[in-house]
Amino acid sequence: MHTTEGKTTRFIHNGDYSGDVELINKKTGKSMGKVPFDELLMLVADCVRSEKVGRIEAATDKEILGLTPLPAARRPRAKR
Repeated sequence: MHTTEGKTTRFIHNGDYSGDVELINKKTGKSMGKVPFDELLMLVADCVRSEKVGRIEAATDKEILGLTPLPAARRPRAKR
């Protein structure tokens, strides 16, 4: 098993990213349940797809044609 640390969540998963991912609340140390990795993969892919589509929809004609580069992806600001 492998562990990946997020800001508030610890992810316990297989090294090959197969099977379930257990979510642990870092503050309480308690399990928040398990999620199949494939479901997390779909969620992240949907987020990335949405961001890419938004960049393309906002692009100028020259950016679409590759005459000028597309703007770099912007990371969302962290909530404070």
